[in-house]
Amino acid sequence: MVPVNDKTLDRNWEDLPPELIQSIAKQLGDLVEFLCFRLVCKKWRSATTLSSPPPQLPWLLNFDYNSSTFHFYSLSTCKVHTIHVEKNLGFYHKWMTPSYHYIFNCRDSFTGVGAVGPPFLYNPLTQKSIKLPFLNVPYPMQVPFLNDSHHFPFLIGPSSIRTQECVALMTNTKSNKKQILFCRPGDTEWSIIEKGPHDDGACLFYKAMVYINMEDTGVTKVISLVTNSIVTLIPRPVFSTGGSREGFSYFVESLGVLLGVRWSKGICKTHVYGLEVYQLLKENTYLKWAKMDTLGDRILFVSSHNGYSFSARDCGGLEGNCIYYKALDDDRECLMRYDFEKCVAEQVPCPLAKVVTWFMPSLVESIESNVHV
Repeated sequence: MVPVNDKTLDRNWEDLPPELIQSIAKQLGDLVEFLCFRLVCKKWRSATTLSSPPPQLPWLLNFDYNSSTFHFYSLSTCKVHTIHVEKNLGFYHKWMTPSYHYIFNCRDSFTGVGAVGPPFLYNPLTQKSIKLPFLNVPYPMQVPFLNDSHHFPFLIGPSSIRTQECVALMTNTKSNKKQILFCRPGDTEWSIIEKGPHDDGACLFYKAMVYINMEDTGVTKVISLVTNSIVTLIPRPVFSTGGSREGFSYFVESLGVLLGVRWSKGICKTHVYGLEVYQLLKENTYLKWAKMDTLGDRILFVSSHNGYSFSARDCGGLEGNCIYYKALDDDRECLMRYDFEKCVAEQVPCPLAKVVTWFMPSLVESIESNVHV
């Protein structure tokens, strides 16, 4: 039996060297755990920074309109975190799309209540708002799907608001035309980058370009945000099976390359549709889509036209070579996991009443007491 050293029990944990504190902090896969870690003492807090948290998985997001409360579910800890916001912010879940740290909101453009205000980006952890230019829409408005003109966000990304944050929107009009608008924080107006039949296909801001997959043809348009013109057209790949649409449903940036994710009929052993993934390759001077047989160590999280990619070794015990997604049936807003190797889809336990989208949390400038465990 090893004798107990009383001096060991009385050890002052503040005496740990900063490099060891930082090493421990890097193993924390959830931001709330990271916050609790920093609150242990001043030395632990000074050894870690909010701007450099450990690798994080996206949280699942849902919003309770009655209590004006965001609910976030962490796959790393299997816990739900809640954040209350002011009721007059009027969030609407159909305006939420996978985002890096900020949620798009266009309060008065769909409620018709109060004075018309500009849309804005909102970080629920820091309670920071960033105003965006006004959207020229009729007022007063009714519910979104009855509007003569309404806007639906495609993407908010690709990274921190302090770098190249881009907001892209789709505009539907009564005449059945569609536009895609974009702006960056600090712009004074929205720019039109695309007019056409694009509907529910993939869309992503990637390497200073907007990639748009056309639902009617499967062709991918690459549009420069500098010139607002088409740089190239990437042909639709030859798919081996029928799909839910001609092209891709999601674009995901992964390990420095662009992936296109498609619903394919007849490949899943448990459901009608399974998921295929194609990688964008450059052959001589041309771009083409090539089918992937495996995702390797990758884990994809997709929703609303785009998503995220992570390495399994950074994902707190989650297995690689799989895709997490929201169930296609809107009456079953549940979390699903598609095993890319076994071609099997299964429901993942999730305490949220509805699964809306993914959200990448950020603690930069956060009010730590605002997050409730």
